[in-house]
Amino acid sequence: MRRFTHALLCGVLLGLATAPAGAQGWPTRTIKLVVPTGPGAATDIMARLLSEGISRKLGQSVVVENMPGASGIIGHQAVARAAPDGYTFLFTNTSGMATNPVSFKQLSYDPTKDFTPVAMVCDIGSQMLSVNTELPVHTVPQFIAYAKANQGKLSIAFDTTAGAAGLAARLFNKRTALGLAEVPYRSAAQMTQDVAGGTVQVMMSSIAAANPVVQSGKVRRLAVTSIKRFPGLPDLPTLSETVPGIVMNGWFAVVAPTGTPNEIILRMNQEIGEFLKGPDIQQRLMAFGLATSGAGTPESTGQFFRQEQAVWRTLAKELDIQPQ
Repeated sequence: MRRFTHALLCGVLLGLATAPAGAQGWPTRTIKLVVPTGPGAATDIMARLLSEGISRKLGQSVVVENMPGASGIIGHQAVARAAPDGYTFLFTNTSGMATNPVSFKQLSYDPTKDFTPVAMVCDIGSQMLSVNTELPVHTVPQFIAYAKANQGKLSIAFDTTAGAAGLAARLFNKRTALGLAEVPYRSAAQMTQDVAGGTVQVMMSSIAAANPVVQSGKVRRLAVTSIKRFPGLPDLPTLSETVPGIVMNGWFAVVAPTGTPNEIILRMNQEIGEFLKGPDIQQRLMAFGLATSGAGTPESTGQFFRQEQAVWRTLAKELDIQPQ
């Protein structure tokens, strides 16, 4: 009996000794949530809302660190190379996981191999077409007529860190044959300022990014790219009501460096899921032009990524996007 007890105790101790070190007692210090965009973009806004909520649940601070640049590549690369110890996560988006692979010949990170899916955050993030209020248009049909009458005089801006916005702008431009000059930005804040100031007349952006300049009266909403009218803006039509087939959706998710202990992945997924079930979270998300179906599981999140990557490959072919 003593030998059995001794053997059992040794086995338990050995199991503890060989368990992933990063999973024991996690978290014991501040967690970093890398955001691959600058302040003010929809990705940044949502990441800060999430970090605030799960900080309380985990009992440790979750600090947002902005790493903008190169269509989000800098932030994704940094996390891909980070230690998989459960203290670095990435708040990724459509651009980083789905559109960059069709936009660049070589990426310094592999969306599939370098990251472990953790959880979905928002799976519905409509883009929005809006214009400087100096333009004498209030609807999409009016804008199309005006643009055709002023061929070569108008420009459309989009944030390159939000891949859905860029492809939505190009798809709209192509299918309407408006000949708008396409102006890419690396900062949503700079883009919205330029549209508000009239440097560029039109933009395709997230609802959240445009909200400040819309509320200031300098930019006017025309339409959203979701398949149905957005619940928070029921009077705003969809772009497909005028130009059938233009449906574009952005999304946000959390991933970790490959090799992060599964116990930590599951704990983070659980806490994100609980956060998204909060009584006021749906209303807060709606204010940002977002909606969520929940965190899902790490497996379903990975499946979502694969489906979206297939969708964007198809769109890239239609737009004849050549990887740079």
